[in-house]
Amino acid sequence: MKLVLLILGLLIASTSAQIRTKGGTLIAKEGESLTLRCEVEDPSVAIIWRKNTEVVAVDDEILDTYGGYEISMEGSTSVLTIKRVEPINSANYSCALAEPEVSVTFVIKVQVKPLVVISPDTGVYHARVGEKNLVITCHVKEGNPKPGVVWTKQAAKLPEDIKREHGGARIVITEVKKHHAGKYNCLAENIAGSDRATIDIHVAEKPWVKNEDTFIPVRKNQNASFWCTYDGTPVPQVEWLFNGYKINFNDEKFKKTSETAQRLNGYSKSTLTVGDISEEAFGDYACRISNKLGSVTAVVHVSGRPGPPQLSFDESELTWTVRAFDKILEYQLCHRLENADHFLPEDCNSVRVKKSDNNGDDKWTHTIDLSTFLEHGNKYHVQLKARNALGWGSMAKDALHVELQRIEKEEAKGASIISIISSILVTLVTMYLLF
Repeated sequence: MKLVLLILGLLIASTSAQIRTKGGTLIAKEGESLTLRCEVEDPSVAIIWRKNTEVVAVDDEILDTYGGYEISMEGSTSVLTIKRVEPINSANYSCALAEPEVSVTFVIKVQVKPLVVISPDTGVYHARVGEKNLVITCHVKEGNPKPGVVWTKQAAKLPEDIKREHGGARIVITEVKKHHAGKYNCLAENIAGSDRATIDIHVAEKPWVKNEDTFIPVRKNQNASFWCTYDGTPVPQVEWLFNGYKINFNDEKFKKTSETAQRLNGYSKSTLTVGDISEEAFGDYACRISNKLGSVTAVVHVSGRPGPPQLSFDESELTWTVRAFDKILEYQLCHRLENADHFLPEDCNSVRVKKSDNNGDDKWTHTIDLSTFLEHGNKYHVQLKARNALGWGSMAKDALHVELQRIEKEEAKGASIISIISSILVTLVTMYLLF
C-alpha cells in the first residue's frame, strides 16, 4: 500500500511541475497595465488563459478581443498583458496546460479610485433663510477599497449645527441660516486616489430694516442726519422717501441733501443728511429696503416741533418726557372718560413748563398730580402734547388708561383709626376716675 501511495505522489509531482510559475494575489490600480507571466517546462504544450471560467487566450491567440489583452511568448513563458486595468478585471485569472490538465491561479484585485457625485446635482443650490431640513448627499459611485467620505466647507469650518448621517456621506441642515452660505466639498479617498465634488449653497434672506428712533428732534436751518440699518440676500436696494414719495434731490428743500452707505459687521447702514433743514422738510422719512424676496420700510418722524410724549402713571402721578431742541413753552393735557369717543376742547388743560424740566439736552420731563384734573373712581383716557416756538407737536402714540382710586376707603380707614383712639381715651379716663 505504501508503495502505491509513493508512486501516486511522484506522478502528481511530475505533472504539477509542468508549470514552474506559482500563482498568488496581485494588486493593480485602475488605469495601469498589468502583466501575468506563466513559465512552463514544455512550451509545445497548449497554454490556456482563463478569466474565472471564460477562456481569453490560447497560446498566442486572443479569443476575448474586447478585453484589452495582449499575449506573447518569451521562451518558455507565456505573457498575458492587460493593457488598461479596469474594475471589471477584478477576477481569478488562471494559466492552464491542455496536457496534463494543470493550472495556476492569479487573484487580481483592482484598486479603483473613488468617483463621487452630489445630489442635488445643480452645482448651485438656492436656499432661503428658514428653509427646513436641507439634505445634501455625497454619492460614491465607484471606489475599491471602500472610500472614506468627508464633508468640508471652503474657507471656513463646517458649521457645528450641520448634522452628518450615513457614515458622513450625508449632511443635513435642520434650518437654513445665513451662515450656511458657501461652497461645500465632498471628498472621497482610498488607497487608489481621491475624488471630490462641490456644491455652492446660496442663501437668500428677506430684507430687514430698523432704526433706533421713531422720532428725531432737529433744529431748524441746521443739518439733520438720520439713518437705518439693514441687510438681505441678494444685496437689497435702498430708497429714502419723504411723506410717502421718493425723495427728489432736485427739490428745493432737498438740494443740500446727501446719502451715504457703509458696510458694518453683518449689516449695512444708510445715512441721510438734510442740510439746512427747513420746516417744509419736517415730516416722515422712510428707509425702504428691497430685493427679489420682498420690501420692508422703517419710518422716522423728523421735526423741530416737539415729539410725541412718552407717558407713565404711578398712583395719581402722571409723568411724561418730550424731545425737542427748541424750548418747550407749554404742555396741553387732555382727558376723557373711557367710554367717550373724542377729546373735547373743554377737557384739555394747559400745563406750565418748569425750569427743572430740561437739563440742557433735547429731553423735557414733567410730573403732575392727576387728582387736580380727574375725579376719583372713574376710568379715563389721557393724552398730552407740547408746544415750542415752531408750533404744537404730535400727541403721544397711544392714549394712557388711568383710574384714580376712590378716597372713601382712605376716609373710612382714617375714621376707624380715630374711633379706636377715642375708645382708648374713654377707657383711660374711666379708669382714672375710678381710682
